[in-house]
Amino acid sequence: MIRHKKTRPKDKSVSAADQAYSGIMDLVLCHGLRPGERTSVNLLSAKLGLGRTPVKEAITRLQTEGLLSVAGRSGTVVNQIDRERTEHLFALRQVLEGFAAEEAARKVTSDQLQKIRDLLQEMKVYSSAQANIQAAASFVRANVAFHSLIVAAVGNPILDRFYAQLQMQFQIVTYLVQRGYNPQAAERRQKEHEAIAKALAARDGKMLKQALKSHAQATEATILETLESALPRPAARRQARRRKSA
Repeated sequence: MIRHKKTRPKDKSVSAADQAYSGIMDLVLCHGLRPGERTSVNLLSAKLGLGRTPVKEAITRLQTEGLLSVAGRSGTVVNQIDRERTEHLFALRQVLEGFAAEEAARKVTSDQLQKIRDLLQEMKVYSSAQANIQAAASFVRANVAFHSLIVAAVGNPILDRFYAQLQMQFQIVTYLVQRGYNPQAAERRQKEHEAIAKALAARDGKMLKQALKSHAQATEATILETLESALPRPAARRQARRRKSA
């Protein structure tokens, strides 16, 4: 297992529970915890250098959000990612992004557009270095910020809250299914992000909606393909038969 490096200094303005939450997420994003792996309050407390109480609070929150499961004496387990959950997440993503697109294109500010351009460049830099785990995790965070900023341009705090919860799930799903750096996929993904940024800068809501939809569909297809390739052959065949009969 790759050991988690404490790269972030502790911020005294942030609660210990929030530090524990961020720390556990970092462990997941940096492959310090993988799907199906068991851990515990004591182990996480020792890794993060935090007390048991804030770690317990963070575990409870992450259990509610679907990242962890807690089963009595069996301990805490990082949840496996399955096809059905992934399809449900992407269906909801397309609804929320489709709802936001035209309004975001109309309301986006020059400051937000500059931040979008900055994040686009960050993703390009991090994507080219994704053989490095820390760079890959940084890419995921920049990607989340990129999409969240587009939705935030609408100026609807309720939408922001729902989308933030969804993006957290995507942050987990996208990274947990990663099986190494793929330069072709990275190039495709960057072009899709550039198309999204171009549509937003042009304030073309219809173009933005289509660019977001195409990107979501391509990302979903990649993740589902990765999930299926990780299944034992009999399980993969069963899933293929279910899709044909649906």
